[in-house]
Amino acid sequence: MAKQSVGIGSSANDGTGDTLRDGAIKVNANFDELYAALGNDTTIQVDISGSPADGQILKWTSSPSGAFRAANYDLLSSNLDTNGHQLVCDGTDNIILKQTGTGDIKLWAGGTGSALTYVDGDDGYFKWYAPYANAAGLPIASDHQGMFAYANAEGKGYYCNTSAWVPLIDETSSISLLSDVDTTVNGGPSDGQVLKWNDSNSAWEPANDEQGTGGSGGTTQNLFETFTGDTGTTTASAPNDTFNIVGGTNIATALVGDTLTINMTGALGDPDQNLFETFGADNGQTSATVTTDTLNFLGGTGISTNLNAGAITITNDSPNIAQNAIQTVSGTTGSYTANATDSTITVSGGSGCTTSVSGSTLTVDVDEPLPAGSASNTGHSFYFDENYAVASRISPVLWYEVLSNGDSAYRFSGPGLSDTADDPTIYVYRGFTYVFYNTTGSGHPFEIRVSNGGSAVTNGISGSTTGTLVYTIPMTLAAGTTHVYQCTLHPGMVGNIVVV
Repeated sequence: MAKQSVGIGSSANDGTGDTLRDGAIKVNANFDELYAALGNDTTIQVDISGSPADGQILKWTSSPSGAFRAANYDLLSSNLDTNGHQLVCDGTDNIILKQTGTGDIKLWAGGTGSALTYVDGDDGYFKWYAPYANAAGLPIASDHQGMFAYANAEGKGYYCNTSAWVPLIDETSSISLLSDVDTTVNGGPSDGQVLKWNDSNSAWEPANDEQGTGGSGGTTQNLFETFTGDTGTTTASAPNDTFNIVGGTNIATALVGDTLTINMTGALGDPDQNLFETFGADNGQTSATVTTDTLNFLGGTGISTNLNAGAITITNDSPNIAQNAIQTVSGTTGSYTANATDSTITVSGGSGCTTSVSGSTLTVDVDEPLPAGSASNTGHSFYFDENYAVASRISPVLWYEVLSNGDSAYRFSGPGLSDTADDPTIYVYRGFTYVFYNTTGSGHPFEIRVSNGGSAVTNGISGSTTGTLVYTIPMTLAAGTTHVYQCTLHPGMVGNIVVV
């Protein structure tokens, strides 16, 4: 039915419009059609009162009553036929196929055939089944570079290198499958042979494990052909020649198993010793002239010597005057211990001070002294920022260190506040000055705002949001006024400042 409009006439009460009954009939007919099209002839079953979001659709829901309501389309009610189209993401997001239960994600080509590739819902691993009978049944190599396949009848794996399928060897494969191994030489290997490199054929080939003649076999070894002594030499004259080790004067030899023992059978003679032939001093030297010569140790001025039981004692008979000296100097942190008679200690100025030495006097000067008292400073007090003492009439002053609990909340250390409380309410007094020292720096800039996410408070504010922020509460603020402190990088770090 087309929409029926109620005739209202040409002008008020001119009698040319529909009668009340005819107008009511049209209205009812319009409503009946709407209720039939959008409901069950009794109730409208389209409900968009929940402020639909961008991209949502009308979806039937049974609660609180049956109706089409705005919702996300997140459930297929039948098979999805792309009809020649693709699943495409035109942004940078991933295309995700997700199974939240224990079912598998299966990839089928041509229906439910025997070739099956799937993600196992029980363990989440990617699995596949490709029943190739032999190498002849593998797909075209030029179309499948990098693919791995298994020939079931051969019990062998292959990989594709673009031009051909290359077989893989395993622990059951013969070493002869290697391209640089030739086991067919001389009819194949025999018992006891080894693989030896043949440079002319560029291959490993079976060969005997020894070279040369004589003896009972074994591996080739580097052996000494000739032995040379202090006098004379000997050279082996046969493969089984014998070399004898015989003791000389006062020397006996014994060979037990693979061990040769050499023993001295006579007495030792006088041992050779390293002796000083010449003794030197700061002035002059002397050398022994006979085997029984004597060396005397004599003391000089203020020095005496004593020789007893092989020990020489040298004594300073006129010692220097002993002095009490400080060997180790310690500071608030660290210390220094003199390691020589002429060790030097340097007294250097630190932050905000300098040092000078004149004669025996050490002077320490403070570069930033406290403000001097004067008539112009009457009523002033001072507070310390992170570097210096600052004089000001802003009195009284309360100081708080601004800390953080990660990126979630501010914490404070100062009068009346515990550094374990997250985003506590701070109560302030008009005319008082509050100094907030932000220890987090640029990690959490500290700003006082008129409201959560609002503009910054400027009246009474000085300093830096990343260092020391000073806030003198204006007398014009009414009791109960509430501002907030808030991190400019993490809006969730926010708390109230209340004027009392």
